[in-house]
This record gives sequence, C-alpha cells and structure tokens, in this order.
Amino acid sequence: MDTSDARIANAAKTLFSYCCARTNSREEAEDLSQDILLELLRSRGNLRDDRAFYGFMWAVAGNVYKNWCKKRARPAASPLDERLPDDSPPFAGLLEKEADLQLLRRELALLTERHRRVTVLYYFEGLRVGEIARALGISEGMVKFLLFKSRQILKEGMDMERTWGNLSFNPRQMSLRFWGSGGNPFWKLCDGNLIAQNILLACYNDRCTAEEISLQIGVAVPYLEKDLKALCEHKVLTRKGGRYETAVVIFTKDFIEEADQKTLPMQHAIAEAIGCFLQEHLAQIKAIGFHAGVADDNLLKWHIAALLIEKAVFRKYQDSLRIEYPTRFPGCEAFVWGEEDYTSRYAVYGGFGTTACRNTRGDMIRFMDFSIHGPMDHNYFFNRQDRTNVLLDIARGETSHFSENDKAEAAELIKLGYAEKMGKALRLKLPVLTGGQFEELLAMAEPVLCELAEKTREAMALSTDVLVQHTPVSMKKEAESIGWLNMFNVAVTAPVKLMLEAGTLGRVGENAHATAYVVLG
Repeated sequence: MDTSDARIANAAKTLFSYCCARTNSREEAEDLSQDILLELLRSRGNLRDDRAFYGFMWAVAGNVYKNWCKKRARPAASPLDERLPDDSPPFAGLLEKEADLQLLRRELALLTERHRRVTVLYYFEGLRVGEIARALGISEGMVKFLLFKSRQILKEGMDMERTWGNLSFNPRQMSLRFWGSGGNPFWKLCDGNLIAQNILLACYNDRCTAEEISLQIGVAVPYLEKDLKALCEHKVLTRKGGRYETAVVIFTKDFIEEADQKTLPMQHAIAEAIGCFLQEHLAQIKAIGFHAGVADDNLLKWHIAALLIEKAVFRKYQDSLRIEYPTRFPGCEAFVWGEEDYTSRYAVYGGFGTTACRNTRGDMIRFMDFSIHGPMDHNYFFNRQDRTNVLLDIARGETSHFSENDKAEAAELIKLGYAEKMGKALRLKLPVLTGGQFEELLAMAEPVLCELAEKTREAMALSTDVLVQHTPVSMKKEAESIGWLNMFNVAVTAPVKLMLEAGTLGRVGENAHATAYVVLG
C-alpha cells in the first residue's frame, strides 16, 4: 500500500464523521463516505505533493458532496413549471405530496412581501389576476410578472437544501445606546425585541437579503418586515440593492472582552486613585459641611466617588475631545451604537446611567446611577419637573408653599428614602452643597481629577484601537470617532467594580441613594 492509500484508509473514520454531519441517516452517511473514498482512490494520481494530501482530501470530499446533493434534488419537471392559467385552482391543490407542501411553506416564508402577497392571493385565496390587480392597485401585467417570478423563486428554493444559521437556535442580545442631543427614539427599537437585535447582529459583518436574514435567525420573512422597515427608517440599518447592512458600530462581546483585558491596568489605576483620595481627604471633605443628610461614611464615599468619576470622565476627558455628533439620525444629533448584552467581568454589577435635573433657580440634582443599587434613581425624576421641584425645594428648606400635590410627592420621596422628617421640617438624605462648597470640593479634588482624566484618555485610545480591529471595513471610520464611548465600561463601571472588590466601597442598604448630589444655584 503506497503512502496515499494508507492515508486514505486512515482518514476513513474522519470522512465518515464528516458525512454523518451532512446527511439524515447512517445509511446515507455510509453511501456518501464510500463515494468520497472511491473518488479519492481514483484521483490520487493527481496528487503531486504528499504534504498537500489533507487539502486535496477535503477538496475532493466537498466536490463529491456537492454532486451528491444535486443528485438528490427533485426532477426538473414540477407543477411550478406549468403555464400560468388565469383561473387555476389554489396552489396547494397542485401539490400532492406532503413533502412538497412542507417545502412550499418553507419557501413562501422566505418570499419578500410583494411576491408573497400576489402568490397567496392567487394560489391560496383563489383570486383571479384582475381581482388581485384591483386589490393591490397594480396592473394585471405586473401581477402576472410577480406570479411568474415568484414561481421561479419557489421552484429554485424547493430544489435547495437550506441550513439555518447559528442565530436561529442561539440568539444573541444587544441594546442600542444613545449619547447626544434631542430625544432618544432608538431604545424602543431593540428593547425586548430579539428579532430586531439579531437582524442587526446578522447584518453587521455581512450584507444580507431578507431571505438570508430569515435563514440566519430562523424567523420567516413576514415576521421580519416590520422590524426591517423600522430599523431602516431610524437609519441604524441600510438597504442597498435588496441587501441589508447594519449602519451603526456594535460593541460586540469579543471587542468588550479584549478591550477590558487590555485596559485593565488603567482601570486599576482609576480605582486606586479614587480610593487614595477618599482615604486621605475624607475628613477634609466632611469638614466642608454638606453631608448632614448622609447616613454613614460608606454612603458619603459612594457620593464622592461618583462625583469624581463624573467630573473627570464626562467633564475633563469628554469635554476635551473634538466631538462632532452625526446628523444622519432623524430628530437628533447623537452617537447611536449597539452593545452586545452578556455577563462580562464588570457587567455583573449592572448598568449605568447619568443625568442632571434642574429648576428655574439653577438648583441641580445630578445622578451617577448604577443599577447595582436597584432601580435607576434618575428614571424616577426623568421628565418629571414637578417631582424635581419638590426635591430641590426640600434641599433649600422651603416647603411652606407646598400644595397638596407637592405634599403627596414629598411623602413619596420620604417613603423611597430621598428625604426624611426632622421634627416638622424635611431634609434630603443626599449631599446638598452650596455653590461655594461645591467649588471648594472641586479645588481639593483637582489633582486627582487630572489624573483620572489622563488614565481615561490612555484607556480610551487603546480601547478604540481594539474597536477598529473588530469593526467591518465600512464602519471603521465611525469606530474611530465613537470608540471613546466605551468609557462607560472601562472608566466608570469597571473601576467601581474594582473598588467594591477591594472594599473601598461597600454595599448600601435598601432605599439608600448612593450616587446623587445636589448643588444649589
């Protein structure tokens, strides 16, 4: 036995496994593997270099398998080839075998809307060409053309072997994020909507037709069309030449993990700098005298840590960037990006949000909100000016003018832990700083704020390089301009997790609001 014969004999088991994965029964796998082995023996004389044997083997196996699939395809003659009459019976009546019906249903589920509508109306609902034309507001010639094309598409599809994509049985999850001005109409597109999420993921690295998306995520085309339309209307998905392509950068799981690993030294540096500042300056911070409503030192450390992160990351770092917000999105100037949801090293501690609410006097409550503490605080005040006014009036100690509605809001704030009764007066259970106290605290923190901003800059440059490598060619330019938004993970959530692990910060009690502060105008 020569060398190639010996290798073919040794590869028999491997080839049988290959065939088992591509056939419906052991008998079929045995037949296919025998065909491959026979072809290998016949063509082994074409192999000039023994070192290329395995590449040669898999090429032969692939070709034999393709030919095997063609032989198994149904004969060319089909009811779909019959000349189209004007008043033929329903399509299902032309198909006698149950297998034909199953294939037809599969292919109908992959037709685009205009082809599917005329096909269903004609073959299944029994309408004539003229009736369909009137119902759809198109010409009879167009109806006949669509029926002819649909029949071609269906026949071709019924002769194919189709394979569902990984997303059909293992859907991934992602969220759409927003940062900029104007309203945020994007979060609802994907919120709780696995179909929309996986459309964007399926089209991120490949330009796909609706049929290909259907096969990728295992959902029939009719159920995709509403989401495809909405995603395109919001400019997060584009359609060119019948193919769809995701039009926003996605922070994928692979990117987040690699960026997290490579920026870990900077994350530790940020956490340690905040921890050292708290340890060295807590007494001086308390001496400023704004913490009367804060229950304990751990709660005060949370407030100060959040304030430091906000001023360093969102003011010193972000405000130093030359940011040009995209204007292509309807109704806003903003960055919109996707972020894959999964349990990362720091995502165990939940999400993050930030916002500021103000009254007409310039008083402000600022939230740096971590879902580790429970429901997001800022959501309770978002777009509720009446509630914000009551809280900020309590901060000033001016409550004598409260209406019955104001009193009801104040009672709810007490119930939720934002405020407490002190005799007949009310007091916030949050830090309340005057403008002068706030400036004194910022002056004390200036050196550490500069250090945190520089570490954030270093981490974001590295993170952006990683993002560009994980982004499709068509989106690389946008990845360069949007990479800094990974600061939410690297410079905010991750350092907080590290401080929790190190004991610099501890868990807070129920109804304790750990990351908000008030500055009086």
